[in-house]
Parts: sequence; C-alpha cells; structure tokens
Amino acid sequence: DGFVRVDRDYVAQAAELARAGGCKHFVLQSSRGANPRSHFLYLRVKGEVENLVQAVGFDRCTILRPAVLLCKRQESRPAEWMAQQFLGVVARVFPTAYSVPVETVARAMVASVLQPGKGKVEVLENGAIHELGKA
Repeated sequence: DGFVRVDRDYVAQAAELARAGGCKHFVLQSSRGANPRSHFLYLRVKGEVENLVQAVGFDRCTILRPAVLLCKRQESRPAEWMAQQFLGVVARVFPTAYSVPVETVARAMVASVLQPGKGKVEVLENGAIHELGKA
C-alpha cells in the first residue's frame, strides 16, 4: 500500500501540480518492463504511473525506463546488493544490457530537457539512456 502511494499516487499528483504550475515538459523515471497489466506489483505500478503522467497533458513527456540502477544505498537491501555486484561485473562486458549507473540516468534526464523532443511522448529504454547520458 505504501509503495503504491509513493510510486504511483504521489508521482501522479506531483505531475498534476507541475502542470498546473505551468510545467511544459515532465521527465519520469520508470523501470524497464513497466506494464500496467503486469502480474508483478512493481512493474504494474510503474506502468500505471506512466499512463497517469501522460494523461496530465504535458506538451512533452519523457519516460526513462532504466534497467537495474547501479548505486550505493544507505539502507540495507541484500538482494539488490547481490544483483548490483553481479551486474557490475556483467556491465564490464555488456555495459548497456542489464544495468545503468544512476549518474548516467541523471545526465540523460537533464539532456532530455535540453535537447529537442521526438514527439509528445518519448520513451527511453536502457540503451538509449546510456547514449543520452553520455551527451
């Protein structure tokens, strides 16, 4: 219940407030595999919030769908830590396949605002996030 409230409801409300305040371009970090019909809660909520944000009616909406985020966390998440360790090694061989550093996502978000858009809604999957994050 808390996850849904924070990751869907609060984000959708923030988008509505931003639009009411004059925001023309909204950038949303979602997740690889986001799908409002998914059987997995995480992916379903991410897909639902994508639809809700698009429905707000921004002139432009950029949705980033990163794979596993590589970052250091303060809180303990043992399973995520193990996945990050494994994917950190895999990333040396296949850098854009299964993970992305959070710094790359942040740079891609900024670049998406500074560059001309490719339509009203642009969805950037992990590979595109890596490319744009280099800019």
